[in-house]
Amino acid sequence: MSKQSTDNLDRWTEHFQKGWLKNFVDTKSIDWKLYKYVKNEHAVFGAGLDLSQAKLLLVSSSGAYLPSKDKPFNAANLLGDYTIRTFPLSTPFSEIEYSHDHYDQTAVRTDTQVLLPLNHLRDLVDSKIIGSLSETVVSFMGYQPWVGRVMKKTLPPIRKIIKQEAIDAVLLVPS
Repeated sequence: MSKQSTDNLDRWTEHFQKGWLKNFVDTKSIDWKLYKYVKNEHAVFGAGLDLSQAKLLLVSSSGAYLPSKDKPFNAANLLGDYTIRTFPLSTPFSEIEYSHDHYDQTAVRTDTQVLLPLNHLRDLVDSKIIGSLSETVVSFMGYQPWVGRVMKKTLPPIRKIIKQEAIDAVLLVPS
């Protein structure tokens, strides 16, 4: 993380702790008017890449997990859950469950592809539009109001997967 990013995160964290978080601790209620959204002052960019040669990782903020091996996300926690869950790309949709209290799950329960477009991505690989897909799918619960925790708890394990699997591109599907 650059010095400027660290400085911005430090300023944001100070505002968060003195405003939104203090109000939450004092009143046990959430006041989004006190929440200062992060503003990126500089666009993050890199060299373009040929997707037809790239290995893509799917990351979803849907709160998807496998009940057979994982605990559900702590969806009721008003401070958020900053952990991730992973599961194999080959997992049947029928084995995936969702724990996330901050979006209407009607659409994803009707068509999992809404937040986990795995069949669509496989079609793009078959059509040679995307080179390949990671064998790992990453999910987290998108309700994460504490940016510092996102930076320190949610992103490092995702970065580790990116490095270990030599991922070229990430598709984030937000819930």
